[in-house]
Amino acid sequence: MTDQLVIGIDFGTLSGRAVVVRVADGAELGSAVHPYRHAVVTDRLPGSDPRLPPDWALQVPGDYVDVLRTAVPAAVAAAGVDPADVIGIATDFTACTMVPTTADGTPLCELPQFAHRPHAYVKLWKHHAAQAQADRINAMAAERNEKWLPRYGGSISSEWEFAKALQLLEEDPEVLCPRASRSRWATSTRT
Repeated sequence: MTDQLVIGIDFGTLSGRAVVVRVADGAELGSAVHPYRHAVVTDRLPGSDPRLPPDWALQVPGDYVDVLRTAVPAAVAAAGVDPADVIGIATDFTACTMVPTTADGTPLCELPQFAHRPHAYVKLWKHHAAQAQADRINAMAAERNEKWLPRYGGSISSEWEFAKALQLLEEDPEVLCPRASRSRWATSTRT
């Protein structure tokens, strides 16, 4: 009987890493790293001239796909194993890295109408441009004496999804709900 294997893929800040592990004993058999072509987008969106405001940290979802295309096969080759023996794949992202998508999972930044809209890109864990939103959430939670706030050390961070989602809603609501915003716009412009 052949060994059962799993592949672990860690999507990090500057690269993605893949590792092949034997299920029976956890032995690492091979690994590979693929650096993201776009790294962390902090100055300008790809193919765009306008500068991003301070504290933005975005990523391009296509870079993650490149990891699957390159690091995974390279790790399997380094392990010298048959891909048919892989019984599972595990992925890892920082929990506060988020990407707006269509219902079918297409990242919005890959759609032509959103390609030059910063809020349509992956917001990396270290995106701190939502600090004002985090401050408002914290102030409201403290004012309302929310029981959950102490569980988080008395405040939530601008790195967390709540602040990032509120920033997106306030600064570019069409990215949050493209169909609803387009239909409202279309309705409001009819004469």
